[in-house]
Amino acid sequence: MSNQYSSGPQQVRVSAGTAVKIGFFGALGALLFSLIVSIILGIIALVLAAVGVGIFNNLPFS
Repeated sequence: MSNQYSSGPQQVRVSAGTAVKIGFFGALGALLFSLIVSIILGIIALVLAAVGVGIFNNLPFS
């Protein structure tokens, strides 16, 4: 069974403006993702500190 389509790589032309937009929104998405993860981990750490779990028992100001 033969394939009538070529299996070689296809070139896609991307303008400079489109490349800048892709980079900007990619970086913005990564920043927002890391911010959300940091907030979630901070909330978890605060809950664990309030309950008194783990390494938070050995801190000098607790």
